[in-house]
Amino acid sequence: MRIARTLHRLERGLLQRYYGFDRWHIGHAGERYAADIVRCLNGWPEADRQSVVEIGCGLGDILRRLHFRSRLGLDRDPRVLAAARLLSRFHRGTPPRFDVFDFPKALPSGAYNAIIMVNWIHEVDPDQLREAIDAYFTRYLRPGGSVVLDTVDDPAYTYNHDVQRLAPAGAVTVHLGRYGRNRDIWVLQKAATNT
Repeated sequence: MRIARTLHRLERGLLQRYYGFDRWHIGHAGERYAADIVRCLNGWPEADRQSVVEIGCGLGDILRRLHFRSRLGLDRDPRVLAAARLLSRFHRGTPPRFDVFDFPKALPSGAYNAIIMVNWIHEVDPDQLREAIDAYFTRYLRPGGSVVLDTVDDPAYTYNHDVQRLAPAGAVTVHLGRYGRNRDIWVLQKAATNT
C-alpha cells in the first residue's frame, strides 16, 4: 500500500511539473472522503445515475470512478483539466468530459442527478456560495437529485461554512461523514416530483 501511494504521488508530481497546475491538486486523490462520495453515488439505482457534474473537479479523481452515463468535470484551470484528460485515457469505459468553468460567473448547462462541489468552496464568500448552490439546486438539479459539498471547521481555511446556511429551501440535508481537518461531507437532496 505504501509503495502504491508513493508511485501515485510521483505520478501526480510529474503531471504537476509538466502541466504547471497548483501543487495542492496532488494530495487529495486518496482521501477517504472521496471514496465515500464515490461509494454513496454509485450506490444509487441506475435510473438515478444518468448525469453528474463535478464543479472544481481538479484531476477528476472522483469523477472517473463514478458509474454515471454522462460525467462532466468543470474547473477554472485549463492546465489541471489537460492533466485530467490524460489520466482519463488510462481508465476503462467512456472518459468523462472536461471543460473550463469560471465560478461563479459561468452557469452549468443541462440537468444533473448529482452536482459535486468539494475541496474548494471554503475559499468562497458564504453569500456568493449560497446564491450559487441555490441556483444549481433549483435550475440544474433533476428532481430526486443531490448536491454534494463539504464544510470544514479549521481556522487555516478562509471560510468555515455552516451547511444549514448553505442548504436551499426544501433540501433534505444528509451527513455523509466527518474526515480529517474536521471536514464534513453533506448530501443536499432535492425532493422527487410525483408523476
